[in-house]
This record gives sequence, C-alpha cells and structure tokens, in this order.
Amino acid sequence: MLNHQRDLPASAPLPATPRVELILQQLDGLPTLNAIAVRVIELTTSDTFQAEQVIELIGSDPALASRVMKLCRCIDRTRSKSITSIERAVLHVGFDAVRSAVLSVEIFDFFDQLKTASGETRDGTGSFDREAFWHHSLAVAVLAERLVQISNLHQSCVAGEAYLAGLLHDLGFLALHVLLPQSTDRVCRLAEANGISIDAACNRIIGTTTHTTGKRLAERWQLPRSIGDVIWLHGQPFDSLPQLPHRGLIAIVSLADILARGRYITPMGHMSRGETISDVCAALELDPTEVELAAATLPREVSARASVLGMDRRPDWDLVLRCISRANQSLGKANESMRHASTLAAQQNQTLSAIGRFHEAQSPGDSVMSVVEKVAQSAIESFGSGFYAMLLPDDHPCQPEHECRLQLVQFTSDGFVLRTESVNPPIGSLTLADLAEGAPLSMQLLSLLPWLSDYLIDATDVREVKLLPLRCGWGVCGVLLHDRPLPPTDQQQYNALTCTWAAAMAASSQHQGARALGEQLAEANRLIVETQEELINRKALASLGEIVAGAAHEMNNPLTIISGRAQQLVARLVDSNLRISAELIEQQSHRVSDLISALREFTERACPTRSATDLSELVVNAVRFLELPEQHDLDINTIVSDTLPPAWIDAKQIATALSELLRNAVESKGCRHIELRVQIDAPDDRLRIQVRDDGVGLDDHTLTHAFDPFFSSKPAGRQPGLGLARARRFVEAHQGRLTLKNGPHGGAIATIWLDHWRCDARQLNSQAAA
Repeated sequence: MLNHQRDLPASAPLPATPRVELILQQLDGLPTLNAIAVRVIELTTSDTFQAEQVIELIGSDPALASRVMKLCRCIDRTRSKSITSIERAVLHVGFDAVRSAVLSVEIFDFFDQLKTASGETRDGTGSFDREAFWHHSLAVAVLAERLVQISNLHQSCVAGEAYLAGLLHDLGFLALHVLLPQSTDRVCRLAEANGISIDAACNRIIGTTTHTTGKRLAERWQLPRSIGDVIWLHGQPFDSLPQLPHRGLIAIVSLADILARGRYITPMGHMSRGETISDVCAALELDPTEVELAAATLPREVSARASVLGMDRRPDWDLVLRCISRANQSLGKANESMRHASTLAAQQNQTLSAIGRFHEAQSPGDSVMSVVEKVAQSAIESFGSGFYAMLLPDDHPCQPEHECRLQLVQFTSDGFVLRTESVNPPIGSLTLADLAEGAPLSMQLLSLLPWLSDYLIDATDVREVKLLPLRCGWGVCGVLLHDRPLPPTDQQQYNALTCTWAAAMAASSQHQGARALGEQLAEANRLIVETQEELINRKALASLGEIVAGAAHEMNNPLTIISGRAQQLVARLVDSNLRISAELIEQQSHRVSDLISALREFTERACPTRSATDLSELVVNAVRFLELPEQHDLDINTIVSDTLPPAWIDAKQIATALSELLRNAVESKGCRHIELRVQIDAPDDRLRIQVRDDGVGLDDHTLTHAFDPFFSSKPAGRQPGLGLARARRFVEAHQGRLTLKNGPHGGAIATIWLDHWRCDARQLNSQAAA
C-alpha cells in the first residue's frame, strides 16, 4: 500500500537520526517500477544480454513503443522520418538512447500514476509545481545530452545515458514530495523566500537532503550506478568529486542544471544561486560559447519531449512566457532584496553613527555613573525622548551575601541622573542574572518584575515600560528601563548597540574597581609602614623599659638618701644661703624621682580601667587644675553640650592626656586664646575632644617628632619631653587616635578621636551594682 499522504507531525519532531531513518524507510513503501522497466534494467545490466531481447520486450507494448520512437525522433531530427520501428531507433540513435527513452517514459508514468492515486490535480494549489519540475528535469536532460555530444566525453559517456541522468537528477525531491507533500511545500517556500538551496531548506524542515533520498531510491530500483551517483553527487564542485569512471557525467549534469536554472526553467525554490559556468566548462574542456549555443533552442526541445511524455501540449512560446515570468519574479525579488539591503544599510549606518558618537563622548577614567549617564543619553538619541531609568547591581561591601539589593537610577529628559534609590527585590523574584541568557531584546516590565512598578512613580504609564538587558561577557551589567517603542531595526543592530553600552559600563566598573583596589593597596602599604614604625618604637620602648626598670631600682635608694639628708640639712642649717642650697638639692631630687616614675609609667603597658564618666566634669577639672603662669592673659573657652551622654573611658588616663594638650597650648608662643571643644561627629559617631590655640603654630620638625619620647621644642632643661608621648599612649589604649596639626589661620590643633566610647545598658548596670 502506498503511503504517499503520510507526513511527520510538526508539533512533535523526532530527533534528527530517527526522523531521517523513518523518512528513508518510507521509500520502501513506494511501489516498484512496472514489469517492463524492471525487465529492461535487468537485461541491460546482465553481461549476456542481447539487443533483440530488449527490442522484443519494448515491442510487446505498442503504446510504449510509440512514445519511445517519438523520443528517439527528438534525439535525431535529421533522421526522424526513418525511425519507424524500435529496430530502426536502435540503428539510428543507439541502444543506450533507446534504453534511456524507455526508462524515461516508464519513470514519468510511474510518478504520474502516483500523483493520480494521491488525488493531486495537475493545477494543484501547493507550492510544488509538478509540471514546472518536469520541465526543469527535461531541460537538464536535453542539455546534458547535447553537452555530451559537443564535449570530449562522447567516447566515454553516451548521450542517452546523459539524458536519463539529467531527467532523474532531482528524483529525490520528487520522492520526498510523494511521501511528505506538506513538508516539501514548506521547503519550496522557505528556499524561495530566503534564497537558499533546496537541500539547505530540506535539512532545516525535514532533516535530510534530496540527494540522499534520491540515492536510496535509485539503489532500491537498481538503477545503473552511474545514474545513482549523478542523483547523489550532482551540484558538487568538480575538484571535490571522487575519482569515478563516470565523473565527467556527473559534471555534465551539474553544468546542465546550472544552465537550466539560469534560464529560469525551474520550479519554485530552484532558482539560480549565482553559480558561474566557467569553472565547470574549464574542467570539462568545453567552450562557453558552444555551451550557450547548445542551450539556444532549449524551450522548443523541452516542449516537444514534454508532449511525448504525456504532459499537457502547449506551444513553445508558452514555456518561454513562463520562463520570462519566473525571471520577472526573480528580478522583483532581487529588487526587493536590494531595497531591504538599502534599508538595512541605512539602519546599520545609524547604529554605527550612534556607537561612534557614544565612544567619542567617553573619557579615560570615567566613573560608572558617568558612563551610565552617557548610555542614557545615547538611548534617548536612538529611541527618542521619554521615561528612562537604569537598574544596576548594588556592590556595596556591607551588603549581606543572602541579599540581592539593586540600585535604581532615574534620568532627566536630557540623560542626566535625576535620582538614585536602593531597592530590595522580593524573595524568589527574578534577578539580573536570570536575564543573562535567552531573554528577548525588550520585555514588558510588568510581566517579569511587577514589584518594580512601585518605584517607577514618574513613569507616565508603567504598563508601557520595557526592560532592555545590557549584556556583557560576564552577564548582565544593567537593565535599561524605557517606555519608547523600538524602531523597526534588525535585532543584531540593537545587540551591537546594547553590547557597546554594556562593554563601556563593564570596563568602567572594572577600572573603578581597579582604582579602588589600588587606593586600598596604597592605604594598606601606608598602614604596613606605620605598623612597622610602631613595631620598631615598641621594641625601642621595651628595651627602654628594661633599662629604666633597672636604673630606677638602682637610683631610687641613693635618691632617697640624698632627699632625706637634704631635708635634715634644711632643718639644721642656720646660714640662709646654705639652707637655700639644701632646699634646691631636695627639690631636684624629687624632680629626678618624678622623672624616673614617669619613665616607668611610660614604658609600662597602659591598660585603661573604664567607667561611665561625665565629660563635662572631666573638662572642668582639667581646666581647673591646669598650672598657669603667674602673669598671664589667657582666655580658655570650653564648649561642651549638656546633653552629652556618659563616656565609657578611663577618666584618669583621658584627663592626663587632655591636661598635656592644654599645657602645650598654654606654653605655645604668642597664645592668648584657647578653645576646648567636646562633640560627637554624626557620620561615624566618634567622640572628638579638641584643643585649639591661636599661637604661632608648630614647625615641620616639631610636627614630625612631637610624639617622640624626650623630644621638646623648649630650651634644654625646661621639660622632659614625655607629655605628648604619654598622652598618645593613653588615647591609643582606648583604641583611639591623637592627631596634631596647624590650624588654617595659625595656631595648633590637637584632637583626641575615640570610636568606642559609648556606654551600653549592661555596662551601666554593672557599674551601678559595683
């Protein structure tokens, strides 16, 4: 039973290999050729066949014999009147031509019967035109026959064999149409619309090629191998053909196919694809002029042989008109393609101009936000004015890993940043990474990120807002939000534009990240240097502490004896001058003892004993116990808020440090006014205790060494030079910093910075309980 109407369901395509095998297996469902054709093939392929057997077989069917003789008359028109029998046909045109004529008639009748059995009419409404197909096949057959006659291949190739090979060269497509009529109609439309080959369209829609299908059918019908190879290999470049005995025949049919398509004797989808005949002619040693002359009377020959095969008898000019119609269709399509190419070129030029202007606006070292502004300006220029915003990933270092916070940037009508806002997508909603692959060019906002509409209060109609993902090499670096309809431009051009924007944003982000890393590296190097210096200082202080501890132990006993003996002398001496000298000895011994105690205190680790401390009271006491010169004209102004909370500090250590700062301010040259300010810095909640004077300030040498032990800018013998060093140790023990600098309008500014100073409820309760 013939399954000519069976087609594969388009809704559930099979995998490539099973689908192809299923199609090729259906070839076995086609009926075989009739008995005469099969017997002719069997006889002519036998080594012992005799021509008389074939002549007798053909003569047994008068109708067949009549059509064969008509075909033979078309082959040799000079002796057409003398071909009155099969024997004379063999005598005049050769046995191979007669055999080819028989097979041509039988195969045409075979497919004509399949068409009638399937219910297909001669003027069917499908895309496949069977009559145009046979006209094309006949044109290739006639041309192949003539090309053999004018070539050097007439000794190895027979004209009748070339005719049959040309007639059957597209046998595979005809078989596919019988098996899959709907799919082959789609193949014709696809090839015609896109200007691609029939085989390329077959591969896309059916999964196999006409060449493979024709080869399998030729094997099943046991056609001569030369015919099967022509069906399989025609159309390939001559140099790529295998070294076969009938290689020339394959090339002849390929050239005939090119010539027929070039003259528009071809069905839908089989149009010329711009091949040149010069290469094939050169390979076959044919003169292109002779080849063109051989095709001059092609329409008349095709009409004559079509009539013999039983096709509708039409005048020669009808086929010419059909060829002209096909040529006009091809010309119209070419014009349409040129118009489309012109439009596409203009659009591409606009896109390239937009990309060029965008690159011209870039500057080396632009920040990410600057590049984002330029992207918005380029989008406004390309799409038109409207609502524009950008959704960016928020890479804040303090963002928890489980959060996916985004930054929404809205732009003005000229593309500058209007406002920025941090947004938190709901749990389970789409992220920017979800838009990286497979997303359309522009998507409706409400269908993907409906929660974002709450943030787009300035959009005229949030239902018109679209998402345009900006994809770069590592994913989506941002999403452009806009309410403009995209112009009718090829998607590849939009991809080029959006990829350019994304690449600029990604490069700026990487540059900004590299710059931040460089700054962090420089800061880390600076901290390393400071840490190394601090480590050296600590080692020096540790060595000094050991020396001081030993010296103090050794010096305390003599100092005690000197101080005691001086006190006895003061009590016993009557001479006032001697008594003054004894008092001086006592005072200096106490001074040396205080110096030793200060050294020991300086070298020992300062461990603060924290408690809740009233800062106002601490400041008042520091000023009250400040030792001022006997004759002074100093104004000390304290600025302390009454609402300052208690500070969790070691009151004694901070008071000592503050006293040292006040003493240095009092002793500064030219100082008449001192300001002591205590406040909280709002941005980072640091406690700042600052002493500012209006003296002459500090020179560079003093600023560099002010915190060095035993350094003093005063004359020798005035101060031991441990005050500021001790003050910094006490502040650093509180994890704070002590800075010293000159004021912008003169004077010096000393500041104590404390980060961890606030009391919590637990600490206050613990102190109250104690």
